[in-house]
Amino acid sequence: MAIIVAAGFLDVQMSAARRLEARSDLVRAAETVLESLRGGTLPLVTGEVDLTDEFLPLSTIRVRTRVGVTSKIPKGLYTVRVETSAMVRSEEMVVTLTTQVWRP
Repeated sequence: MAIIVAAGFLDVQMSAARRLEARSDLVRAAETVLESLRGGTLPLVTGEVDLTDEFLPLSTIRVRTRVGVTSKIPKGLYTVRVETSAMVRSEEMVVTLTTQVWRP
């Protein structure tokens, strides 16, 4: 009986570790995109972003990244929303960061 309980506990612990590792990767991916947008490496346009060359996840997840850009007043101010997502143990995990970018 103790072996069954211990095996269940270890599975839960491993699942939690995978989720935390995946969340860390999603946050890093979103921050990578935001810094690339701020620095002018990526254009300020809405759409999917391929991070294959710029980002290597620490976990085994496949990160999908989408950017939403809305122009604001005054001219040159944009609201940027970055959403990163991945499947983690058959559950979709999503991280969203929103900020403003100034491009005069």
